[in-house]
Formats: sequence, structure tokens, C-alpha cells
Amino acid sequence: MRHAPQRLLLFAALALAVPAPVSGDAPNVRVALQALSVAPDAERPERRWRLAQDYAAAGLHAEADGVLGVLAADSPRYAETAEFHLLRAEVFTALGAPEKALAELDTPALAEVPAACLQRLAASARLRDRAGVAAAHRCAAPALAALPATARASYLMAAVRTYAEAGDMDAAAGVLRRMDGLSPVQQGEAEYWRGVTLRGNAPAALAHFRRAAAGPNPIAALRAEVAATEIEVAAGRLTPKAALARLEGLDTVWRGGAAERDLLMALGSLRDASGDVSGAFAAWSAVAGGFPELPKRFRAAVADVPPDQAVALLGAYPDYAPQGPAADTQIRRLAERLADAGRTAEAARLLDHQVAHRLEGTARASVAVRLAELLVASGNPQRALTVLAQTRAALPADLDLRRRQAEAAARIRTGDAAKARALLAGIDGRHADLLRAEAAWTQGDWQAVIAGLEPLLPEGTASAQDTGLILRVAVAAARQDDRDRLRSLERRYRTMRGQPARALEALVNAPRDPRVLAAVTEAVSAYPVIEGSAA
Repeated sequence: MRHAPQRLLLFAALALAVPAPVSGDAPNVRVALQALSVAPDAERPERRWRLAQDYAAAGLHAEADGVLGVLAADSPRYAETAEFHLLRAEVFTALGAPEKALAELDTPALAEVPAACLQRLAASARLRDRAGVAAAHRCAAPALAALPATARASYLMAAVRTYAEAGDMDAAAGVLRRMDGLSPVQQGEAEYWRGVTLRGNAPAALAHFRRAAAGPNPIAALRAEVAATEIEVAAGRLTPKAALARLEGLDTVWRGGAAERDLLMALGSLRDASGDVSGAFAAWSAVAGGFPELPKRFRAAVADVPPDQAVALLGAYPDYAPQGPAADTQIRRLAERLADAGRTAEAARLLDHQVAHRLEGTARASVAVRLAELLVASGNPQRALTVLAQTRAALPADLDLRRRQAEAAARIRTGDAAKARALLAGIDGRHADLLRAEAAWTQGDWQAVIAGLEPLLPEGTASAQDTGLILRVAVAAARQDDRDRLRSLERRYRTMRGQPARALEALVNAPRDPRVLAAVTEAVSAYPVIEGSAA
């Protein structure tokens, strides 16, 4: 066989691509074209055949494919020969169409031909077909032995890559042991793959990766640097942040292919380990061809990170979020996490989008109840009433009670306490009692405030919400000049400190002073008392 120019072999090695079979020095293609242009009709098929060979030898595979297509159309007998199938398989492999190459080689005449097996090896390696590579490797031995060492190494390296990526490290290591006469560029790649086959022996693997990282093959050097860094992080020699400092400057060394993928995957993992979840997804989402595990990792991240980060992730990477009912469920969980963190307005925005655009019927009405509760809590009661009015539907009894209470809370906030009290008729429970008492508070029905809240007062230390209840009862007692109740409250909650204690003391000392009553009433109204909403 004839050998391709050295620069083509170097490019093929750097691109980590399976090279076309090595040929000799290509003839002058221009001369061949000229000869074809003046050849008699009877000689033109032979001239085309030679031109296709010359194009392939020169690395002009697209041009070779065009000539072979014309030859097959005008001279079908050529397309039936083993030589034609072999050359066209070589061209298809070089053009990145390994399936077509294997189809060309699927003929009995080429079943055990070593040169055809060599092409099957190249095409199968392009497809990462471990079984195909293994079968072709065995019968290609004579053709491989006839090649110069550097040309042979290109095919063997393709086999190594396929075996290693399929997890067959023994087969990969066996091929590497038999490789000799490598160029410096090929030696760099071989060192990288030796490191890969020795991942179970970290010190030995690290030594090979370090040699590859220092070698002249830029792709192997980058992949080896990433692999060595990951080993050092796993061994505790580097922190994720120190590893990031080492790797983040390498993103301009090589673009595309396995090297860039390795780097981006490592950067994503290290950023994730360093707490930079958004940065991790920025790296992972840039992986060419996609990262199959990314949607699963994204769902886990949204569930684990603080709710504000979860919202940012959903906004930045909506394509990775689950779709359909799973997406709706995730959004509702996130809304509850925001609400638990006191970010009720943001929680309401998430549910508002679902109610407005995604849900229908009973499901829509059910979510609307929770949305209304959040809208009241975030100080938007009028919007809560609008949502409830627009989502009327039959609901289970327990959810219908929540709906009535959400509407009552919104009515209280919009000044319609009478309607709120009517909505609450017949509803038992602490929340309903608080709502009734709050409606009575806004109406100045002091006896109803006392009757509703006094049974709910704590026996021991008062929480922030309890403080609101205590002071409301105190104001209502002062409004009725009930000094005994005021003194009882002072004795029970003498441990209160700060402004609440001063307000209670002022009421006890001057229960009928209009200025004291006005000031304390205004201050007390700022304390939250209705669970799930703001006072």
C-alpha cells in the first residue's frame, strides 16, 4: 500500500480520529484530471478509477466519493468489484459515514480479506462497536503487520479507545503492550490510555497521566491533566476549589471532542462539590452531544439547593426541568419551600403561573386555594379574591373549608369583615377561630375578640404570634375597661420583654387613656396572628 503524507497522519492523530488507510505519495491530481478530460470513452472508466484512488491517497475523500459515484453510475461493473467496495469503504470511513463503510464491506468476497478487515476495524471504531473492533482486529493482523509502525499505531489506537470506552481495560492494555515505534504524538496518546487502563492503581495511573500531560499531543495532554486532577481530588491531595483553579484556565486549550467533554464534566463536578451549583450546570450544559444524566441531576439539585437558587436554576435551564405533571409537582414543592422560608410573594408567583397557564378543572381550583393563601400572606388580598372567583369548581370537603377560610382572610384584609364572618360560620378549628377574632378586631367587636382569642393564649413563654394574640386581648380588655383581665395578663406574661412588655404595661397603667389606646392599637395591628398570612 502507498503512504499518505506525514502531515495528514499528524492531523488524524491530533483529532483522535480513525485515519484512512495509509497510501503512498499521491500522484499529481491535476495531471490525472487532465488525462481524464482527454481520454477516449473506452478509457474513461479506468481513468476515473485511478483518479478516485489518487484523490483518496491525497486525503481528498469528498472528491474521491464524487468520482466513485460517477464511476458506479456509468460503469456498473466497477461497482461490483471487491477493489471498488474496499476503496469506497475507506472513503466513507474518512468522511464520517462508518455505517456506509460497513455496508460496502458486507460482501463474501471481502469476508476474510485482511485489508477489508482493516477497514472494518476503522469503521467499527468510529461507531465505538467493541465487538466489531474485536472481530476485525483479529483478521486484520496481516494488514496491520505490513504497515509502518506509526501507521499501524493509528489503527491500534482506535481499537484501544474502543475497548477502554467499553470498559474492557484488559483488551485495551493488551493492545497497548504490543504497540511500538510510536511517534511522539502517538506516544502521548498511548500514555493517556495506559493511565486509563490503570485507574484501579491510582499511583501508576497518575504517573502515566503526568507523562501524557507533559507530552506534545495537546488532546491527550488535556485529557491527562483532567484525569490526574480527578485522582488527586479523590485522594484528598487537592480540594475541589484548588482543582478548579488548576483546570479553569484550560478551557481554551482544545475545543470539541472528548477532551473538551472531559474538561467540562470535571469542571461541573468540581463546581458542584464547591457549592457552585449554577456554575456546575453551566459547564454540564455546554457538553457537546448532551449529558444524559443532566435532567436527573437537575431535578435533584432543584430539590436540594436553597429555594432562591432553585428558582434561579429553573429560570436559567428550563430545558432540564421535568415536563408535564412531574414539572407541576416540582414547582409546587418549590413554592412550599419558598413559603417555609418566608418568601411568600415568590411562592405565589410560581403557583400563579400554574393556575393561569397550566392547570384546568379541579386541579386548577385546588392549587388556586393554596395560591390564595400565599397571596394573602404576601399582602395581595385583592388578587387572592380574583383568583378564587376565577377558579370555582367542586372541591373535596377539607379543601373547600380551606378555600372559604382563604377567602375570609382576603375579605378581612380588604375591609369586608362582615362577609368574612359569614364565610366562617360553622367552621371549627384554631385557624377559623383566629380569622373570626381578626374580623371582630377590624370591626371593633371587643367582646368577640376576647372570646375568640383568650382560649388560644399560651400558658408559658409567648412566641411572636402569641404576642400578637396577647396584646389584642389586652387592647380589647382596655377598650372595655376590664382592669382585672389586664392585671391577669400582666401576671401571666411578666416574662415578655421589649416593646410588647411596654405596651402591656401602658395599658395596665392607663387603660382608658385615648392616646395610649390609639398608640398601642396601631402597634398591635402590626403583629401577625392569622396563621399562614400577614396581619
